[in-house]
Amino acid sequence: LHNEDEVKHVLDSLGETYQVSNVECKEKNKKGVMPFKTSTLQQVAANKLNFASSKTMRVAQKLYEGIDIGSETVGLITYMRTDSERLSPQFINEAFKYIKETYGDKYVGYVKQQKKNDNMQDAHEGIRVTSAYRTPESLKKYLTPDEYKLYSLIYARSLACLMADAKVKATAVTLLNNDYEFKATGSILIFDGYLKVYGDYESSEDVLLPELDGITVLTADEVLSEQHFTKPAPRFTESTLIKELEKLGIGRPSTYAAIMET
Repeated sequence: LHNEDEVKHVLDSLGETYQVSNVECKEKNKKGVMPFKTSTLQQVAANKLNFASSKTMRVAQKLYEGIDIGSETVGLITYMRTDSERLSPQFINEAFKYIKETYGDKYVGYVKQQKKNDNMQDAHEGIRVTSAYRTPESLKKYLTPDEYKLYSLIYARSLACLMADAKVKATAVTLLNNDYEFKATGSILIFDGYLKVYGDYESSEDVLLPELDGITVLTADEVLSEQHFTKPAPRFTESTLIKELEKLGIGRPSTYAAIMET
Protein backbone atom coordinates (compact mmCIF):
# COMPACT_ATOMS: atom_id res chain seq x y z
CA LEU A 1 0.00 0.00 0.00
CA HIS A 2 1.61 3.23 -1.16
CA ASN A 3 -0.45 6.04 0.36
CA GLU A 4 -3.07 6.93 2.93
CA ASP A 5 -5.98 6.78 0.47
CA GLU A 6 -5.20 3.17 -0.44
CA VAL A 7 -5.02 2.25 3.24
CA LYS A 8 -8.32 4.02 3.97
CA HIS A 9 -10.00 2.16 1.10
CA VAL A 10 -8.87 -1.20 2.53
CA LEU A 11 -9.94 -0.36 6.10
CA ASP A 12 -13.37 0.85 4.97
CA SER A 13 -14.07 -2.35 3.06
CA LEU A 14 -13.16 -4.84 5.81
CA GLY A 15 -15.90 -7.02 7.26
CA GLU A 16 -16.30 -8.17 10.87
CA THR A 17 -14.76 -11.62 10.51
CA TYR A 18 -11.42 -12.96 9.34
CA GLN A 19 -11.30 -16.41 7.74
CA VAL A 20 -8.28 -18.53 8.77
CA SER A 21 -7.26 -19.69 5.29
CA ASN A 22 -3.93 -21.32 6.10
CA VAL A 23 -1.83 -22.28 9.11
CA GLU A 24 1.70 -23.47 8.42
CA CYS A 25 3.78 -24.97 11.23
CA LYS A 26 7.41 -25.97 11.05
CA GLU A 27 9.46 -27.38 13.89
CA LYS A 28 12.75 -25.55 14.16
CA ASN A 29 15.77 -25.87 16.39
CA LYS A 30 16.71 -22.70 18.24
CA LYS A 31 20.46 -23.03 18.34
CA GLY A 32 22.22 -22.65 21.68
CA VAL A 33 24.83 -20.03 22.57
CA MET A 34 28.62 -20.12 22.20
CA PRO A 35 30.88 -19.85 25.29
CA PHE A 36 31.80 -16.31 26.33
CA LYS A 37 34.90 -14.52 25.09
CA THR A 38 35.89 -11.04 26.30
CA SER A 39 33.83 -9.08 23.76
CA THR A 40 30.62 -11.11 24.16
CA LEU A 41 30.91 -11.13 27.98
CA GLN A 42 31.21 -7.33 27.98
CA GLN A 43 28.26 -6.98 25.57
CA VAL A 44 25.87 -9.24 27.52
CA ALA A 45 26.93 -7.79 30.90
CA ALA A 46 26.23 -4.28 29.51
CA ASN A 47 22.81 -5.29 28.14
CA LYS A 48 21.59 -7.56 30.93
CA LEU A 49 23.40 -6.39 34.08
CA ASN A 50 23.92 -2.75 33.12
CA PHE A 51 27.67 -3.07 33.80
CA ALA A 52 30.18 -0.78 32.04
CA SER A 53 32.91 -2.83 30.35
CA SER A 54 35.52 -1.59 32.85
CA LYS A 55 33.32 -2.78 35.74
CA THR A 56 32.76 -6.18 34.08
CA MET A 57 36.54 -6.66 33.76
CA ARG A 58 37.21 -5.49 37.32
CA VAL A 59 34.67 -7.91 38.81
CA ALA A 60 35.78 -10.75 36.50
CA GLN A 61 39.41 -10.16 37.56
CA LYS A 62 38.40 -10.75 41.19
CA LEU A 63 36.49 -13.96 40.30
CA TYR A 64 39.53 -15.16 38.33
CA GLU A 65 42.13 -14.33 40.98
CA GLY A 66 40.26 -16.24 43.66
CA ILE A 67 37.52 -16.01 46.27
CA ASP A 68 37.64 -17.39 49.79
CA ILE A 69 34.81 -19.94 49.87
CA GLY A 70 35.31 -21.10 53.45
CA SER A 71 37.34 -24.26 52.94
CA GLU A 72 39.75 -22.77 50.36
CA THR A 73 40.50 -19.78 48.17
CA VAL A 74 39.71 -20.72 44.59
CA GLY A 75 39.56 -19.08 41.15
CA LEU A 76 35.93 -19.31 40.05
CA ILE A 77 36.33 -18.48 36.35
CA THR A 78 38.99 -18.96 33.66
CA TYR A 79 41.08 -16.06 32.29
CA MET A 80 38.80 -13.21 31.20
CA ARG A 81 40.94 -11.72 28.41
CA THR A 82 40.47 -14.08 25.49
CA ASP A 83 39.22 -14.15 21.91
CA SER A 84 38.68 -17.92 21.91
CA GLU A 85 35.52 -19.97 22.42
CA ARG A 86 37.33 -23.28 22.96
CA LEU A 87 36.55 -25.29 26.10
CA SER A 88 38.81 -27.83 27.80
CA PRO A 89 37.80 -31.51 27.43
CA GLN A 90 37.84 -31.90 31.25
CA PHE A 91 35.25 -29.14 31.68
CA ILE A 92 33.12 -30.47 28.81
CA ASN A 93 32.97 -33.94 30.39
CA GLU A 94 32.21 -32.54 33.84
CA ALA A 95 29.48 -30.22 32.48
CA PHE A 96 27.83 -33.04 30.48
CA LYS A 97 27.79 -35.16 33.67
CA TYR A 98 26.29 -32.29 35.72
CA ILE A 99 23.63 -31.49 33.05
CA LYS A 100 22.61 -35.16 32.87
CA GLU A 101 22.37 -35.49 36.67
CA THR A 102 20.52 -32.19 37.16
CA TYR A 103 18.24 -31.88 34.11
CA GLY A 104 18.20 -35.32 32.46
CA ASP A 105 19.60 -36.93 29.29
CA LYS A 106 17.58 -34.90 26.80
CA TYR A 107 19.20 -31.65 27.98
CA VAL A 108 22.75 -32.84 27.20
CA GLY A 109 23.93 -31.00 24.09
CA TYR A 110 27.07 -30.95 21.98
CA VAL A 111 30.27 -28.93 21.53
CA LYS A 112 29.80 -26.11 19.03
CA GLN A 113 32.57 -25.23 16.59
CA GLN A 114 33.86 -21.66 16.70
CA LYS A 115 34.37 -19.72 13.48
CA LYS A 116 38.02 -19.03 12.70
CA ASN A 117 38.94 -15.40 12.37
CA ASP A 118 42.17 -13.89 11.00
CA ASN A 119 42.67 -11.65 14.05
CA MET A 120 42.17 -14.49 16.52
CA GLN A 121 45.09 -15.42 18.77
CA ASP A 122 43.33 -18.33 20.52
CA ALA A 123 45.88 -18.25 23.37
CA HIS A 124 43.38 -19.05 26.15
CA GLU A 125 40.14 -20.99 26.20
CA GLY A 126 36.75 -19.28 26.40
CA ILE A 127 35.50 -17.69 29.64
CA ARG A 128 33.80 -20.34 31.76
CA VAL A 129 33.36 -21.32 35.38
CA THR A 130 36.07 -23.59 36.80
CA SER A 131 33.53 -26.16 38.02
CA ALA A 132 29.94 -26.89 36.97
CA TYR A 133 29.31 -28.10 40.54
CA ARG A 134 29.99 -24.66 42.06
CA THR A 135 26.50 -23.24 41.52
CA PRO A 136 25.86 -19.51 42.06
CA GLU A 137 23.44 -20.32 44.93
CA SER A 138 26.07 -22.36 46.78
CA LEU A 139 28.56 -19.45 46.58
CA LYS A 140 26.18 -16.53 47.14
CA LYS A 141 27.23 -15.95 50.77
CA TYR A 142 30.91 -15.57 49.75
CA LEU A 143 30.31 -13.08 46.89
CA THR A 144 29.45 -9.38 46.73
CA PRO A 145 26.17 -8.59 44.88
CA ASP A 146 28.10 -7.60 41.71
CA GLU A 147 30.31 -10.70 41.84
CA TYR A 148 27.22 -12.87 42.30
CA LYS A 149 25.47 -11.27 39.28
CA LEU A 150 28.47 -11.70 36.99
CA TYR A 151 29.25 -15.22 38.24
CA SER A 152 25.59 -16.23 37.70
CA LEU A 153 25.76 -14.95 34.11
CA ILE A 154 29.04 -16.76 33.34
CA TYR A 155 27.77 -19.92 35.06
CA ALA A 156 24.53 -19.93 33.03
CA ARG A 157 26.44 -19.41 29.77
CA SER A 158 29.03 -22.12 30.64
CA LEU A 159 26.24 -24.69 30.99
CA ALA A 160 23.96 -23.35 28.23
CA CYS A 161 26.67 -23.64 25.55
CA LEU A 162 26.83 -27.41 26.20
CA MET A 163 23.07 -28.01 26.47
CA ALA A 164 20.65 -29.19 23.80
CA ASP A 165 19.10 -26.75 21.32
CA ALA A 166 15.61 -25.47 22.17
CA LYS A 167 12.76 -26.50 19.86
CA VAL A 168 10.09 -24.12 18.62
CA LYS A 169 7.09 -24.54 16.35
CA ALA A 170 7.38 -21.65 13.88
CA THR A 171 3.85 -20.75 12.81
CA ALA A 172 2.58 -18.62 9.92
CA VAL A 173 -1.15 -17.83 9.78
CA THR A 174 -2.94 -16.40 6.75
CA LEU A 175 -6.27 -14.62 7.29
CA LEU A 176 -8.72 -13.50 4.60
CA ASN A 177 -11.18 -10.62 4.81
CA ASN A 178 -12.95 -9.36 1.69
CA ASP A 179 -10.19 -10.77 -0.57
CA TYR A 180 -7.51 -8.96 1.42
CA GLU A 181 -4.83 -11.15 2.91
CA PHE A 182 -3.35 -10.67 6.38
CA LYS A 183 -0.36 -12.58 7.74
CA ALA A 184 0.82 -13.28 11.28
CA THR A 185 4.01 -15.12 12.17
CA GLY A 186 5.22 -16.29 15.53
CA SER A 187 6.35 -19.34 17.39
CA ILE A 188 5.38 -21.76 20.13
CA LEU A 189 8.09 -23.16 22.45
CA ILE A 190 7.99 -26.97 22.45
CA PHE A 191 11.22 -27.84 24.33
CA ASP A 192 13.23 -25.31 26.36
CA GLY A 193 16.68 -26.98 26.01
CA TYR A 194 19.48 -24.52 26.85
CA LEU A 195 16.88 -21.83 27.71
CA LYS A 196 16.25 -23.82 30.92
CA VAL A 197 19.36 -22.12 32.35
CA TYR A 198 19.88 -19.20 29.95
CA GLY A 199 16.30 -18.00 29.37
CA ASP A 200 16.67 -14.94 31.63
CA TYR A 201 19.63 -13.64 29.60
CA GLU A 202 18.27 -14.36 26.13
CA SER A 203 16.83 -11.43 24.19
CA SER A 204 13.96 -12.82 22.19
CA GLU A 205 11.98 -11.04 19.50
CA ASP A 206 9.70 -14.06 19.10
CA VAL A 207 5.98 -13.40 19.12
CA LEU A 208 4.13 -16.22 20.85
CA LEU A 209 0.99 -17.29 19.01
CA PRO A 210 -1.87 -19.31 20.52
CA GLU A 211 -2.77 -22.77 19.16
CA LEU A 212 -5.23 -22.33 16.26
CA ASP A 213 -6.25 -25.97 15.77
CA GLY A 214 -9.87 -26.21 14.68
CA ILE A 215 -10.40 -22.44 14.63
CA THR A 216 -11.67 -21.16 11.25
CA VAL A 217 -12.96 -17.66 12.01
CA LEU A 218 -11.50 -14.82 14.08
CA THR A 219 -12.75 -11.33 14.83
CA ALA A 220 -10.50 -8.31 15.30
CA ASP A 221 -10.55 -6.21 18.48
CA GLU A 222 -9.18 -3.29 16.49
CA VAL A 223 -7.49 -2.65 13.16
CA LEU A 224 -4.55 -0.25 13.11
CA SER A 225 -2.64 1.14 10.19
CA GLU A 226 1.03 2.03 10.61
CA GLN A 227 3.35 4.05 8.44
CA HIS A 228 6.91 2.75 8.21
CA PHE A 229 10.05 4.65 7.39
CA THR A 230 13.54 3.27 6.93
CA LYS A 231 15.34 4.46 10.02
CA PRO A 232 19.04 5.32 10.17
CA ALA A 233 21.23 3.14 12.40
CA PRO A 234 20.83 4.06 16.09
CA ARG A 235 23.66 5.61 18.12
CA PHE A 236 26.22 3.21 19.54
CA THR A 237 25.77 1.82 23.01
CA GLU A 238 28.87 0.54 24.78
CA SER A 239 27.77 -2.98 23.87
CA THR A 240 27.26 -2.33 20.12
CA LEU A 241 30.48 -0.31 19.91
CA ILE A 242 32.51 -3.21 21.35
CA LYS A 243 30.85 -5.52 18.81
CA GLU A 244 31.83 -3.15 15.99
CA LEU A 245 35.42 -2.78 17.26
CA GLU A 246 35.80 -6.55 17.21
CA LYS A 247 34.28 -6.80 13.73
CA LEU A 248 36.68 -4.17 12.38
CA GLY A 249 39.70 -5.70 14.14
CA ILE A 250 40.27 -2.63 16.34
CA GLY A 251 41.80 -3.35 19.75
CA ARG A 252 42.19 -6.67 21.54
CA PRO A 253 40.30 -8.44 24.34
CA SER A 254 42.64 -6.75 26.82
CA THR A 255 42.00 -3.24 25.46
CA TYR A 256 38.21 -2.96 24.79
CA ALA A 257 37.50 -1.69 28.31
CA ALA A 258 40.41 0.79 28.16
CA ILE A 259 39.21 2.08 24.76
CA MET A 260 35.73 2.63 26.24
CA GLU A 261 37.16 4.49 29.26
CA THR A 262 39.20 6.78 27.00
